Amino acid sequence: MTKTTPLAAEAARLYDAYRLDDLPRALRRNSLDYYYLSIYPSLSGLRPIASGDEPQYPQAISNAYIHIPFCSGVCDFCSYYLVAVNPRRRAAIARYLDDVRVELDYHARRTDLDITYLYFGGGTPSLIPPDALEGFLDFLADRRYLNPAVMGTLELHPEFFDDEANSSRFLDILKRHGIGRVSVGYQVSDEDILRETNRRHTAGFMGRAMSFLRARGFLVNLDLIYGLADQSMASWERTLADAVGFEPDSISTYFLFVDRGTGLYEQVRRGRVELPPHRHAQTLHLMAQLALEAAGYHELPNDFWARDVGDPATFKPERLPSAAATLPVGSGAYGYYHRAQIANVFDLGEYGRRMASNRSPVWRGYTLNDDESFHRDVMFALKNDPFIDCALFRSAYNRSPLEHFASIFVRLVEYNLVTVAGDRIRLTPKGRLCVEEIACLFRHPGIAAASGEGNESAVLAKHNYAPTYPAISW
Repeated sequence: MTKTTPLAAEAARLYDAYRLDDLPRALRRNSLDYYYLSIYPSLSGLRPIASGDEPQYPQAISNAYIHIPFCSGVCDFCSYYLVAVNPRRRAAIARYLDDVRVELDYHARRTDLDITYLYFGGGTPSLIPPDALEGFLDFLADRRYLNPAVMGTLELHPEFFDDEANSSRFLDILKRHGIGRVSVGYQVSDEDILRETNRRHTAGFMGRAMSFLRARGFLVNLDLIYGLADQSMASWERTLADAVGFEPDSISTYFLFVDRGTGLYEQVRRGRVELPPHRHAQTLHLMAQLALEAAGYHELPNDFWARDVGDPATFKPERLPSAAATLPVGSGAYGYYHRAQIANVFDLGEYGRRMASNRSPVWRGYTLNDDESFHRDVMFALKNDPFIDCALFRSAYNRSPLEHFASIFVRLVEYNLVTVAGDRIRLTPKGRLCVEEIACLFRHPGIAAASGEGNESAVLAKHNYAPTYPAISW
């Protein structure tokens, strides 16, 4: 019989104290319905964009996301757009960056690129050959697309640290161009889970990797994942303890979402894999909150933890989420600007053809009207801001979420998921356990899924992580 540890026992006690079993089904976290709120509308809610009908550019863009859609393999839970390549044969990645250069020039003729924050995601950006990385970053600097004060983040896969000469040169190039933060996909310490999910690495790399990164002055984020099949409380506690022991600057904890296009979804559908029930998943979540708080990390605000940042209770949002603008760059990239959620084409061949003929890479998009944007701002303010500031909403929309969604907030207060003090709506510790589920209550009813044709339908099904929670019945 497995002995319950103090951490697991306290998490179980909080689960019962919060009465999480009493929540409506639409607020009870599960991997098949879960919606990781990073874009809205979701891919199937976006509409095909014809050439010449792209959303209007803002005058200038300071944030850019560059998608590198290549990996050495495919994890069984991954639903992001990518293709598998042999890590020893990466010429295709270098050629792809040539197309990305063309895309950036395309955008620069339509808006002022003054990038102060640059994020390389994927896929596996650390598969970029050092020569290709240096040439690409030199291009950005020569074109003056990067602001001299640029900050940047690049995602590193654990395999990156297997070749010290390659990784050392790669990191030197990043630092020379102002990219001083990396995010490492550590995920779990459990070797069995790593093997079963096709992670293609062991857990033992991280201590050496952290020393390697610290010696070069990098800020380091670790990605951890919970809610996996066969992930015990003991296994998760070991992961948390190991992560804290590495002393990263920040830690991102992700709940497993199982998209319909993944290998894991097929295993679940056929009954070969059983996902953990709500109680187990949320107990793991509570364990993370307890362990990271005890280690001096602050939640900013939901599932992202950082050290040495001050008390989050003193933070104040300065603008609404819709004021932000991120340029999507590369095949499979998402972005948002001018109230438009957009996605670039999810096909490397088509992306290359568009770049060769100097056409827009935008494949699907949706420009939100005033009411739709109001809903979206409520959703993202809940997820990413320390609290909803109703004064900001009145200034932008001449209405307040608290007044417009009065009945919903009354019920959320009754469930102790939010508190209301004057113009401030703040998630409670209990509410932070189901923030995406709460945010989904504010989806706009007029934005419906759109179908595709032929291969497009398959792409939408495979990559469309979208909320499927049932309509709530209080």
